[in-house]
Amino acid sequence: MRKEEARWMARQVRALGLPQGSTCLNLGSSTGRFRRDMQSHVQTEFIEPLERDGIRFIHCDIKADEGVDMVGDLLDPAFHSRLRALGADLVTCNNLLEHLEDPQRFALACAGLMRPGARLLVSVPYSYPYHPDPIDTLLRPSPDRLVAMFPGLEAESREVIVSTSYLQDSLVDRKKLRRMMRNFRHVVLPFLGPAEKWRPRAHRFLWLLRPYKVSAAVLLRREDRAGHGENDGEGSPPVLKLAI
Repeated sequence: MRKEEARWMARQVRALGLPQGSTCLNLGSSTGRFRRDMQSHVQTEFIEPLERDGIRFIHCDIKADEGVDMVGDLLDPAFHSRLRALGADLVTCNNLLEHLEDPQRFALACAGLMRPGARLLVSVPYSYPYHPDPIDTLLRPSPDRLVAMFPGLEAESREVIVSTSYLQDSLVDRKKLRRMMRNFRHVVLPFLGPAEKWRPRAHRFLWLLRPYKVSAAVLLRREDRAGHGENDGEGSPPVLKLAI
């Protein structure tokens, strides 16, 4: 997650005026260490400000680790039912879809979690280098295309978030600058580093001067005229082995 993206999401949630005690399911949350240390802005710019506002986060991931509250595969019907039963007010799915073998099925599963009146905050790279974790399908949809992946949900907001460039990120401190120089040497002299890391390192230099961009949207599950959520009652999706 980019720092500008974290700030954008926090602003969007605060604009909703949710009451204290509202619940947010954070899908693909990764570990507590990742949120606190590796990408500390996720914690300081997004999670902590909203927790101070009374939002309760439930961190969900397919891997069990410190800082993960609920562990499971969203496409496992039993796990999907457990999450759906929580009746969350918010669901977040950020920088996850590009790492899945079938992002459309996962998107439908996300939508299936939502009760009427709930919102989904979703983001995915729009202009961004190849970054396998462990795969990257190079899914890079526009905001409109991203919204279209969630039929039955209504877009309240959609935007291209502009961030910094690779060079700007690397000039923050000497450690990052040295890392960029090591990566450059590896790109020029491939035998100096692991073969599997050459492509992502080389691709990142295409963003040396141009900014990274992210597609993001806030989506609402509305009630239909009969008082039920649109597409309410959709069955849990079948099990699918995910690559995340």
